[in-house]
Amino acid sequence: MKQQRGIALITILVMVALATIVAATIVKRQYLTADNTAYMMRQNQALQYNKSAEYFLSELLVQDAKNSPKADYLQETWAQPLPPFPVDDGIISAQLEDLSGKFNLNSLLKNANEPNENTRKVFENLLVRVGLPAQLSQAVLDWQDADDLTSGAMGAESQYYLSAGLAYTPPNRMFNDIEELKMVRGFEGQNYDRIAPYIAALPAIETKININTAPALVLASLDEKLDVNSVQQALQSKQAKFEHFSSVANLLEQDVFTQLSPESKTLANNIFDVKSSYFKAKIEVQLAERKRQMNSFLYRKNDHVYVYARNLVPF
Repeated sequence: MKQQRGIALITILVMVALATIVAATIVKRQYLTADNTAYMMRQNQALQYNKSAEYFLSELLVQDAKNSPKADYLQETWAQPLPPFPVDDGIISAQLEDLSGKFNLNSLLKNANEPNENTRKVFENLLVRVGLPAQLSQAVLDWQDADDLTSGAMGAESQYYLSAGLAYTPPNRMFNDIEELKMVRGFEGQNYDRIAPYIAALPAIETKININTAPALVLASLDEKLDVNSVQQALQSKQAKFEHFSSVANLLEQDVFTQLSPESKTLANNIFDVKSSYFKAKIEVQLAERKRQMNSFLYRKNDHVYVYARNLVPF
């Protein structure tokens, strides 16, 4: 009898333990479900705020095209950071960056296999100015061109990447993002960091660099004889007077550029402009002390702005 009672007690204890475990599991799952639901709601809310900021910045560019159609420059409203804007349980901040003021990696080719010698010269000068070998342009060309033939001693096609044990080969297309450059021969680690601030990956090959928004280093890459500090002083002098270059000819009138050869001046007219078509909207939403960042890539044509790419950094 006592043995039966003992067995019954053990059975009851086991059942209580199992019930406790089941109850704890249910509570935990409910907690996780609630937490996941809250996370999804924050994500969705942040995305809507991001898109609202994107729309607002796009409208700024539309208004700028109507009010100032002849030139784009850093003293304009679109180029100023937006003051932080309060929203429910958070803050939105945003700023536009002019991608037309950078060197477009996709302008290095005229077509699938023909290099653009004008832009190649500027890119090679830019490489040298940031402390990299000019010959690295060969690997960048090979990354994009349609064939599997190396462009020179520093070129790199499929065989190079496979023999190096890498799990990829050149895609033989335009760059979708400058981050791809990290995969190209010679641009690993700090080499990429050196060039990154001065380049863009625009979805077109026929683009020009806006001299009003380009860094002095990019403008000085027009000709290896140009002094970067002198170019920087010329830019600062214009900006201090709240002035901008109304034409490429206006730039070439500056003392630092008068020394250029006729060939370099012709090159300037071919690759430079005073207007911009491509922009990056950098948007940050902070909700409940957690941040989410979104970059929207915008293309402006006439009085319309189109989003051609987005990337998100989740909470």
